[in-house]
Amino acid sequence: MVKELPKAGDRIPAERFHVSEMNVRAGEPFGDVEEDKQLIAQLRRGRIIGPFKARPEGDGYGVVVGRRRFLAKKEIGAKYFVVGADCLIEEMSDEEAKEASLIENLEILRKEMDPITRANKLNEIIAFSPLGLRGTARRLGISASTLSEWLKILELGPKMQEAVAKGLLYYTDALMVARMKLGEAAQDELVEVLESEGLEAFKKELMRVIGGKMKRGIPRDVYRIDRLIWDKRNRKEMGYYEILMKVAEKKGMKVPEYIKDFMIKHIEEITKEIT
Repeated sequence: MVKELPKAGDRIPAERFHVSEMNVRAGEPFGDVEEDKQLIAQLRRGRIIGPFKARPEGDGYGVVVGRRRFLAKKEIGAKYFVVGADCLIEEMSDEEAKEASLIENLEILRKEMDPITRANKLNEIIAFSPLGLRGTARRLGISASTLSEWLKILELGPKMQEAVAKGLLYYTDALMVARMKLGEAAQDELVEVLESEGLEAFKKELMRVIGGKMKRGIPRDVYRIDRLIWDKRNRKEMGYYEILMKVAEKKGMKVPEYIKDFMIKHIEEITKEIT
């Protein structure tokens, strides 16, 4: 075990470093995508990039932040890393390491990582953190409602989750299924339609299933329905509605779904102001 931290200027053999399991992107391939290739090429041309961050793990050091920088330097044949220039080494708990890695990769989690992997990674962070979901949301600068929606996708059955992870199903459509609390058997049938007939057939089947649930009645102790009425004679009001339609479409959402999401976030903000 490493007993004391190395000092600035120390040269540590490259083989003593590895990607920490606390890194949210541990196990992902490196070097295949264009972004990785460009980073490697820039390093070969002598570009200086910032240090990666590691912590003592076993007989070596686990890279917590800067996984791509670390792997790119190894790719060009780095034999050692200089503390303070190539790497920063500090003691970190599992919770601190996971949180640091999550913050570093926040944009990747938002835009690139599939919703199921993202939800599982976030679930791990919350499990490690004594702050819970709301505390984690504050530390990450993301609303608690957004994190709740990221996690809700894990309520889906295994087959539906697999379809989302593969990119066969949009996140918003999967979220609708999760909100409907359909049983696993019904979800599996929807996945079969998706895989055999495509997304449009899936959406039609989902609407049919939702319509069936609505006809059977909505349990009062489960759902609350509030109705909005738009006046077609009021040009200004309908102009607002058209804007809502365009914004909701860009987000891959229906207008009622978008309005609900918007209102929840707004209520959370005003709640902060009055509490």
